[in-house]
Amino acid sequence: MKALKFLFLGVVVTLGLAACADSEETQSKEGVIELTLWNDWTEDRPENTVYKDIIEKFNAEHDDIEIISESTPHDDYEIKLRTQAAGNQLPDLMRVWPGTRIEPFVEGDALLPLNPIIDHWEGTIPEEILQDYALGENNYAIPSNVSETSLIFYNKQLVSEAGFDEFPSTYKELKELVDSLNSDNVTPISVGNKAIWPLQSVFISGIADRYTGSDFLHNVLNEDGTFENEQFINALTVIDDLTKSGAFNEDMNTIDEAQSRNEFIKGSTAMHFAGSWAIGPIMDSVDDLENIGVAPFPSFEGGEGDASKISGVAGGGIAVNSQLSEEEQEAAFEFLKFYYSEELFQELVKANIIVPADVEMDDSIPEVFKEANSLAQNGLSPVYDATLSPELTDIINNGLQSITIGDTTPEELAAEMQAELEKTNE
Repeated sequence: MKALKFLFLGVVVTLGLAACADSEETQSKEGVIELTLWNDWTEDRPENTVYKDIIEKFNAEHDDIEIISESTPHDDYEIKLRTQAAGNQLPDLMRVWPGTRIEPFVEGDALLPLNPIIDHWEGTIPEEILQDYALGENNYAIPSNVSETSLIFYNKQLVSEAGFDEFPSTYKELKELVDSLNSDNVTPISVGNKAIWPLQSVFISGIADRYTGSDFLHNVLNEDGTFENEQFINALTVIDDLTKSGAFNEDMNTIDEAQSRNEFIKGSTAMHFAGSWAIGPIMDSVDDLENIGVAPFPSFEGGEGDASKISGVAGGGIAVNSQLSEEEQEAAFEFLKFYYSEELFQELVKANIIVPADVEMDDSIPEVFKEANSLAQNGLSPVYDATLSPELTDIINNGLQSITIGDTTPEELAAEMQAELEKTNE
């Protein structure tokens, strides 16, 4: 992974990433600046329609700027971006994603910092979310959506019948709820870990941050810490603890995430831990939405993290080619300020998409969605499989499943992850 990244960077730096936004790409009608925007909006999904409609509206209201949208299927899109970057053929504007997916373009000087206009979203998008697209002192894109991974959906009636008028805010209380539900012969938490990622992406991404704090992963990956940290082992131990306390359905490792969600929708289980991807299916399938609550992970005694955060990642954003002329830069900035507007976020909310802004929502928006969206405004903590290398992700995914069947201990999994990291860093 590391070798590929630096190989890519070497090609990019060697070629200098002169922009494709030269006279051939941006030649326009008389007096009109044309900017090409690459994206992956090929699927017939409500949010893609929203994105395209905003661009059409911008073009209709601007005689001097035209945004030309070119879509490529998602599976091919990022390959195309990397290939075209190496060949000096990046477009004027491009859809990108944060973290390790945008770093090579930034390090190759391919993208223009958005610092001159970043204050435009002050008070609209929390700084903590904007930081997902910040490298060093520069911001390179604005997210249009947020993917949360550690939401707790719960059946209010079953939780109330178990003796809880409010959803537990501490792990101790959550364990008491689990015990009470088991006494009532109700499965506490539905889990579908057949694909082996949910225990990691949903559970550990939230639990570990409560214990370690959000700097932990960054520090460990930069050799300023270790996976054998006591707090990280405490987080892994929670999976063992919940398994042994009967919190999960017995077939958790043989059913998938959608199947476990359906058990919750049917009312067979009291809770379902999932991400924002579950909001739409739950809202579309549950007859009594007022009976469905959503909560963040509880706090853990002795934890060092911020219990108000939720694990998640900023979604795709639009970046600007660093080689645009000054006139083209101003046109691109004008477009971005128009695009990332209250209208965009309002329309995405109607499509059941969590947005990085605390927008006004009328009574037509269910409370479960409003609450899930408000949780993102407190800041995002790292998602493990969006941060770790593929090798480390495989190890933690398999290791967590092994913990649930008693084949691995939390200490052994932490040691295995640390050994892999040290081997990679040699």
